[in-house]
Amino acid sequence: MAPRIRCKDELGRKTIGNIVKKVIPEWTNGLRPVQEDLVTAILDGDDVLCCTATGDRKSAAFSVPILVLREYNANPALYPPGLRTRLSPVGVVVTPTKGLANNIVRGLVLMVCTP
Repeated sequence: MAPRIRCKDELGRKTIGNIVKKVIPEWTNGLRPVQEDLVTAILDGDDVLCCTATGDRKSAAFSVPILVLREYNANPALYPPGLRTRLSPVGVVVTPTKGLANNIVRGLVLMVCTP
């Protein structure tokens, strides 16, 4: 069994960065530092609370972990073994408006369905 890789560690962050660039190529600069901190904490199983301004791309905190796990599980030979994973990742999002919920869903569909 491979040793456990923490996402917050250098190898974990590098692996997540590589996956994000692969699955969301339009994000040429990868995750922003705050997004990376949130995503790595979530993937390590930590509880997080994030309060930031509108437009700070908080949606990455719940969408990117799912995309990372899907890619990691689909192509394990491409990445270092030992990253904490779940076979069927699930995210729950509570939004204050239907419009915001629709925007989030559209964004996720584009990320997941775009080759």
